[in-house]
Amino acid sequence: MENYPAPAVEQMVPRKKTWLKPVIRLGIFAVIVVIGIFVANPFTASSTEVGACLTGSVDNADSVKNAECGKPDANFKVVGKQENKSEIGLKLSGGTECDDYPTTDAYFFQGKKGAADGTLLCLEDLKNPGERAPVVGDCLPDGVVEAKKLTKEDCATARYKVLAIEKSATFLIDGSTVCTQVPSTDEKIQWQRSGGTLPQSRVLCLDDLKK
Repeated sequence: MENYPAPAVEQMVPRKKTWLKPVIRLGIFAVIVVIGIFVANPFTASSTEVGACLTGSVDNADSVKNAECGKPDANFKVVGKQENKSEIGLKLSGGTECDDYPTTDAYFFQGKKGAADGTLLCLEDLKNPGERAPVVGDCLPDGVVEAKKLTKEDCATARYKVLAIEKSATFLIDGSTVCTQVPSTDEKIQWQRSGGTLPQSRVLCLDDLKK
């Protein structure tokens, strides 16, 4: 009986996935780019929430970074945030968009020049806060109408009580334009903050408790 050689078995060798390496390299490169961008620019106003703390100077945008509240390097606390603002609009208004946040001492804006898609952060200065305005319900002593600086007093012995607070740049020109919605107003005085980097001015509508 003749012996015939066994038929050759073709070995199946898997083809190398030559396309996989470039995809992996591209993915690694993309991750490195994203990490590099985040490290180079860790702070964005749009992603910063009210209550967060910052370090740096508002006059030097590149120096502003996130900070842990309560730490020595925390200079500011975000007390207000507004979207879709423009740089030119802020310059024309003098930062009055932050007037609704009574502890605002400064503001920080981040956005493109000429566009109205920027973010405004209203900041409380944690190191050198400005003078705080009285609030509705506060009481003031006799003589505050003539005084240059307002001081609060216990309502049991005070002369005036703050009924309302209004914004008005025309108070000194025409006082009749303020406190018209508060008919029980007996006196009107202007409060202007001293200290801080952002000026503020308010008109206080007062009830005379001694009348």
